[in-house]
Parts: sequence; C-alpha cells; structure tokens
Amino acid sequence: MSRLVFAAIADDDTGASDLAGMLAEQGMRTLLVIDLPTVEQFLHWSDGYQAVVMAEGTRNLPPLVAQERTRQAIRTLKERNPRVFQIKYCSTFDSTPEGNIGPSIDAALDELNEEFTIALPALPVNGRTTYQGYHFVNGQLLSDSSMRDHPLTPMTNPNLVDLLSRQTKRPVGLAAYADVEGGADQLTRCFQRLQEQGVSIAVVDCLNNTHLRTIVRAASDLRLLTGSSAFGIELPAIFRERGWISDQMEGMDAPDAAPGDDGCLLVAGSCSVATQSQNEWLALQEGVSVQHLNPRELLDDEFNVAAIVAQVRNQLAAGRHCLLKTTETPAEVRQMQEWGARQGLSIPDLGQRIAYAVADLIREILQNQNVCGLVIAGGETSGALCRRLELGALRVGRNIEPGVPLCFSLGRFRLPVVLKSGNFGSRDFYGKALRAIAQPNRHLV
Repeated sequence: MSRLVFAAIADDDTGASDLAGMLAEQGMRTLLVIDLPTVEQFLHWSDGYQAVVMAEGTRNLPPLVAQERTRQAIRTLKERNPRVFQIKYCSTFDSTPEGNIGPSIDAALDELNEEFTIALPALPVNGRTTYQGYHFVNGQLLSDSSMRDHPLTPMTNPNLVDLLSRQTKRPVGLAAYADVEGGADQLTRCFQRLQEQGVSIAVVDCLNNTHLRTIVRAASDLRLLTGSSAFGIELPAIFRERGWISDQMEGMDAPDAAPGDDGCLLVAGSCSVATQSQNEWLALQEGVSVQHLNPRELLDDEFNVAAIVAQVRNQLAAGRHCLLKTTETPAEVRQMQEWGARQGLSIPDLGQRIAYAVADLIREILQNQNVCGLVIAGGETSGALCRRLELGALRVGRNIEPGVPLCFSLGRFRLPVVLKSGNFGSRDFYGKALRAIAQPNRHLV
C-alpha cells in the first residue's frame, strides 16, 4: 500500500467536499470520508488514492469534543503516513467564539509534535481575502457580510488574529501583506522570524491568486497546514515537482451508474443569500417543483411525513427533479430560534435537530425510490444527510464550480452526490449540477 501524499480533516461535509474537489480538479485521486472509520475501513477505502479528506463535523461541537475528534482522526490518518496534513475550515472562518478552529489546530500540533503552522482562510477564487489580519467576503468585512446573520456561527469579529487568539492556547501572529508581496523567500523568512518570536500560528494575508501561490510555496515544507480549500489549488503542482504524485496511474473502475430514468432530488437547508437565489432560479428557469419544509412543523410529532414522501416519490418516479427547502429569511430564522429557546434548545441543538429531521425525511423518500442523483446545499444539512444515508465514503470527481465537485457514494446508496456550501455557487449552479449528474464519467479522476 503506497504512502498517502495529503490528508486533511474538515470541520463539515461541504468544506471537505470543497477541498477534495480542488485536489481532484488538479488531477489528484481523492477520497472523501464521512466521519471516523475504523482503521481497517480506512485502509481499505483509501487504497489507490493519493489524497484523503475526512469530514469530521466538528464546527459546532464543544471545543474539547472537537479537539478529541481531531486527535482521533489524525491517529487514523497516520496509519498511511501522509506527507502533509491540513486542518480544513471554511473560507469565512465559521466558528463559535470558543472554537472549533483553535482547539482543532492545537490538537493537530500536539498530535504531530509540530511547533508552527499557518492559518490561511483566504480563497480568492471565491472572493474571500485577508488584509492586515482582517477578513473580507467579496470586498466586505466579514462582520458586514451576510455571515453576520449565520444562524449557528454568526461572524461579527473580522480581526482573525484576535479571533483565533481567543480560541487557542498558543500565540498567534500575522504574516502581513508586505511579506507576502515580497515573494516566497521573503515570506519564508517571515515565518522563521515569527517562530523565533514565539508565534505558533501565523494568520497570513492573501488578496489574490498570485499571493496564494507565494504562500503555498513558502509553506510547502510545513508538515501541518490550516485553512481553506485554497491549498488544494496550488499544492498538487508542488507534489508533482517533488515526484510525490504522478499522472501515470492505473485506472479505477467507473462507479456504479445510478438509474437514469428517475428525477434528481435537491435538498436546501441553507438560509444563505446565495442558496436562496439558486432556489429561485431553479423554480423560475427550470420549472422544478419546490416543496417548502417548515422547520417547526418538521419537529412536530404530528408532521405528515407520509404525504410529503408520497408526493416527492411520484415526481421522482415520473423523471421530474424535485427541490426540498427549509430556507428562510434572517427574520424568520430568528423567530425559529426564539421558539427553540422557549423549548430549551440552544441554537446549535436546534440547527442539528432540524438538519436531522430533514435527513430522516430524505432517507424515507429514498427507501423505495431510485434517484439519478442527490444535490445538498448547506453544511449542517449535508452532514446530517451523509450520516443518515450511510454514504460512508465518496470518490471525488472534478469540480462543477470552484469548491463544489461531483462525488460518487461508495456506501449504502451508490449514486452521484453534490455537497454544496450554502455560500458557494453561481445563481444557475443547480442547472450545472444536474447536467454533471447526467454525464458523470466526464468528472472522473
């Protein structure tokens, strides 16, 4: 069994898919693993792959729990002795004030016995940039962007050096714009200087793709990297230079094809502006049926599951696509959170209950109904569905759009799967996803 080149631990499923898709887009044979498998499962699944990304769902867990899950994942990954590790988090730095990002980085540094790493949340291709340690989304400060209204992880502090310092026991510093602009050698010297000053984690400014190439080159000798999926864009070229990966690999069999006569099922649990626009486009431009799932009704024991299941199955069996959404406006989300508080539910607990209620409904729909593919929008919804459907592991294909690949489930339901972060994708993304599902072999790596 060959040595693994790259291994990452992601804090949610769409983030894992994002990074895995970037690696696959650069020609690396990549496996996405849902949750922590046994060592035997991991060794079996990962045979023949050059990169593995584990989706550990740590984003909304208590810091100590997130830390321990990260430790366990690294111990499993070390069975394949990866050359490079990454702690993957969102390019909008989604996290609670206490973590999970800092505790996960601490766990990784401890477990790998490393003293220094960088934090690179920037992803210029998707409009995420960092300047003087302050983070921006499409030119807006993180705290002024739509992320300020995120129902589970509202981002109100754009100063990432300050924010990360509140989450970790280690000193956090800044590798600022001037050193990044100076090129890879100057930035490498900056990293060395920060280490000499006692810094363990360096947040790195990044405004464009040229900066990204400089940063990855300067950090390429680190055993541990942390940040967004941006590493997946630039690292494969360095791996090729070093002879760690080759394009001349024995081919893998194509995944089992899903039945082609049935419709695709799309599930949107995100309340992001991007996903709301995509939902509207699908209904208006493609005429796809949209079923709105009221979150409060979903959590009611009297909710009529059978009626929704029968209606959706009929549409899928007739070859028509169907979208199920829980998307609400920020005001309606706040009303739901207030209702949850009256029931004694914290915001993370309420979000998880809604996500798993949706997942249970989808599992019921799929019990006796084929679909040509599954498209899921939203990190929490994706996480719940991947686990309820026992997808296990996914072979990752090339990107449909940056950060959103077409995947192929290797678990209980063997079918094309698309996991999309709520904030990602163009207005007509669903249309592109449906076309990719119709021609899956074009995306194989």
